[in-house]
Amino acid sequence: MSSGILRPHWRSSLGTSAWRHPLGIWTSRRLRKGHGPLMHGHYQALNLQQMVQALLNRKQLGRLEERTALAFIVGPLLFALGSWQQLQKSPSPSMALGLLAIGSIFFTAGGWWQLQQALIGDQKLPADAPRWEWCGLRCALTQSIGTLLFNVETFFSWNQQQPNDELWVLLAILPNVIGSILFLISAAFGLQEVGHGRLLVFEPDHLGWWIAIVNALGCAWFMQSALSGLPSDLPLEQVFNSATSTRTTLLGSLAFAIVGILSLAE
Repeated sequence: MSSGILRPHWRSSLGTSAWRHPLGIWTSRRLRKGHGPLMHGHYQALNLQQMVQALLNRKQLGRLEERTALAFIVGPLLFALGSWQQLQKSPSPSMALGLLAIGSIFFTAGGWWQLQQALIGDQKLPADAPRWEWCGLRCALTQSIGTLLFNVETFFSWNQQQPNDELWVLLAILPNVIGSILFLISAAFGLQEVGHGRLLVFEPDHLGWWIAIVNALGCAWFMQSALSGLPSDLPLEQVFNSATSTRTTLLGSLAFAIVGILSLAE
């Protein structure tokens, strides 16, 4: 499919979200997910039964898209399990922190594979098109960087359970806050990608819309967790609301796991 005949169709301050092609409209999300343009409309409408059937269809686990989805299922579930153990006041806090750290590796793998999908899609754009200006690539990039910061925070917390306050702020608090901000930015690009100029649309028969909405909800919960985990007493390494921080991490993780499951149906 020739890339030189693509021309921007929807563009906003957050980037291009679709292109015109002789065969129809090629949206940013379809481009980075390895799907072609659509002749009618900007998405393939599916009812609930069709979405479930797409989820149950046989998968090719060697495909980049399937690996990405599985990583975004396993990682968040490990995050959720670790958070649940923390809420239960586990006698072994190291195990809960270890689950969070290992889960962050799967988050990073999913983020990297998602970025690879976008980079493959980027090669299909015209050679004279501005690079890095379409919202699908920006969405994948900001989320991928955010996952790396969560690696720093979770592994530091696992290995240094009684650090000094400077290291705690530098390697735990700041990476968590900045990573959560990047996740929120990524969510905005994801919403723009399906909204084409609008951050909020209502398309319940659009699988990509459900993924973007649930992902944004997970990002918002992670941001709430980071804010609740800000220091309230630096010398004592106390935070504003530890229970809320852990609870919203759990909720955000479950949302991301749902995103991974839904992505298997795309």
